[in-house]
Amino acid sequence: MKRFFTVLFVVAILLTPLAAKSQSVTNVAFIDLQKVMLESEPGKQIRGTLTKEAERLKATLDGKQAELQRLKDAVEKQGATITPEARAQKEKDYQSKLKDYQRLYNDYQTELQQKDMEFTQKVLKQVEEVVRTLGEKEKYTLILEKSQAGILFAQPSIDITSKVISLFNEAAKKKPIK
Repeated sequence: MKRFFTVLFVVAILLTPLAAKSQSVTNVAFIDLQKVMLESEPGKQIRGTLTKEAERLKATLDGKQAELQRLKDAVEKQGATITPEARAQKEKDYQSKLKDYQRLYNDYQTELQQKDMEFTQKVLKQVEEVVRTLGEKEKYTLILEKSQAGILFAQPSIDITSKVISLFNEAAKKKPIK
């Protein structure tokens, strides 16, 4: 992805003299997608949804962890008073539940990452539509993404992030992200 934007940037630089001959003005801008994701209403909604989901999963994991702790405490307390076979069985049960807990934890992590990727892809698709529309409407020659294009410095006057955020918020009101 980074290579794509770098190639796009180089091609744009090479084509700029040709475009300058056909047009008198070259209009270049950039946006900060991370800022769009953090400050836009859909981005905030998605973070809220993911936070609620993470809290729900954490509550489930906390319950399992408390159960594991009770089993461990029971094994330690009864260790001297029960038969070695019973102790071995309790330790086996504990190890089995510990493995189940670890699997569940990994499954939940994977699930959250997958949902985050899905939501992010949906948002980025809509942001791309907003940027494309804005670029066509205001006749931009080139719109770059700040971090992907490797922009180390640019005049703040060509930063259209806030404009994209407001247009994206308007678009999301008309067509909410599911």
